Amino acid sequence: MDTTFTDEKDERFLNLVRELDRGYYKRIGDELSKYDSYNEFKNPHVVILAFDNNIAVACASYRIFDNDSVEFKRVYVKKEYRKRGIAYNLIIQLEKSVTEKGFKYSYIVTGKNNQPAIKLYKKLNYELIDNFGQFKYDDTVICMKKEFAPCFE
Repeated sequence: MDTTFTDEKDERFLNLVRELDRGYYKRIGDELSKYDSYNEFKNPHVVILAFDNNIAVACASYRIFDNDSVEFKRVYVKKEYRKRGIAYNLIIQLEKSVTEKGFKYSYIVTGKNNQPAIKLYKKLNYELIDNFGQFKYDDTVICMKKEFAPCFE
């Protein structure tokens, strides 16, 4: 499967994000709208796309969280391509990119009941942390963090 780096303005990425959001709204309902502003692309994102025969079938992105950290967002694989390790590989590629840029930590926010995502992030060595920011008192989501090993040249 081919991959390419792009940004949050890429229409192929935006189409996948719209599909992701439709699925969330279908499962969770309008309550999800409270996260709309958090998920807007106000800040630049580094995006990676996976392709099958030149068709974008999966995505993941990150935005800078602070001087030492990034937040991974919008991890999505089309239903018919799941359980093939695609999301895992996209995150590994993003992690390589952020560590090369000197970031030390990565954060992820996901739904408390999103067991496939939680399982994936635990497999990637993310650990549960206290909810932060607007999620501090939100019991429908969990926050996770990973510390990257220092790179020695």
